[in-house]
Amino acid sequence: MKRLTVFSPLNAEYEEMETPVAQGRYMLVKVERAGICATDFAIFTGNCSFVRSGEIVYPVRFGHEWSGTVVECGPDVKGFRAGDRVYSDSGISCGKCPKCLAGRYDECRHIKSVGTVNCWDGCFAEYMYIPDFNAYRLPDTVSFDEGALIEPTAISYDAFRNVELTDRSTVAVIGTGAIGMSAAWLAKYLGAGRVVVIGRTDSKLDIAIQIGATDILNNTRIDPVRAVKDMTDGLGADLVIETSGSGKSLVDGIYMTRKDGKICSLSFYERNLDDIPVDHLVLNKISLVGGAGRFGNPQKVAKIFEENPVKLTPIITQRVKFDDMRQFIIDATEKKFARIKAMVQFD
Repeated sequence: MKRLTVFSPLNAEYEEMETPVAQGRYMLVKVERAGICATDFAIFTGNCSFVRSGEIVYPVRFGHEWSGTVVECGPDVKGFRAGDRVYSDSGISCGKCPKCLAGRYDECRHIKSVGTVNCWDGCFAEYMYIPDFNAYRLPDTVSFDEGALIEPTAISYDAFRNVELTDRSTVAVIGTGAIGMSAAWLAKYLGAGRVVVIGRTDSKLDIAIQIGATDILNNTRIDPVRAVKDMTDGLGADLVIETSGSGKSLVDGIYMTRKDGKICSLSFYERNLDDIPVDHLVLNKISLVGGAGRFGNPQKVAKIFEENPVKLTPIITQRVKFDDMRQFIIDATEKKFARIKAMVQFD
């Protein structure tokens, strides 16, 4: 089988390797779609804190947003058969430790992240090799495109933990990448009356309207803090979700959150941040939390893809054949162009 491997920063090549044979509780899955994430570009360029810290070690077979079709099942696989459409967790449990043997795979202390830190071979390849206990059946009405969007949307879903939204709720989302867009999509589905998306690129903001945003703000022309306060009679948003990775945007997000409200960061900032208005957080009793991938989120998100009549797929702004992917990531690194989610196709 063919896979794309990053051997060192800015050095990615296709390589041929022997196709794995399904054994035990492991399955061989043909990759149908794979999304390219900002982290994938960071691994390719080497401009990533995980690389600098040594948590990502080259060579890396990267890619972690995917969906596919089961080709072969090991003799001990439970609940799957050839032909099933599947997606997976972004972490693969060891299957051997006491927690795994007790069926508590989310508590495994030896989890390997798909295509990133402590790497389990990623999805930029013709096939994935995964255990049944980290795989899930893709609902019949959910497309392979949507299946590959489950992983980033599962990250966004974390921002809504312990949050109750009503038609009187205002959610402000900062950033128009896949995480921000899926957060806006979820906010509207989960009941927010007003969903404000804040970004720098008009073409992306237009797409935000298609997937559920009620209001859009270009923060290169408008003060987003004042605008959100004006929209909410001076109160601020009930929930702010910061996805841009900008320190200034995090500060803006804190100031646009109402008293007793919540701001969730779904970003990596690549450095420690100064000038965070901690006194403002304290005096206004604002909760600042972080969010990321979590076991259980993908299945909940897959159900939302099945039920939500509003499609998230307009965020797919580029389609790339797997054979052209290497050149695409080189071009995208060298020439900046507007993109939200580039989707790799294997058929």
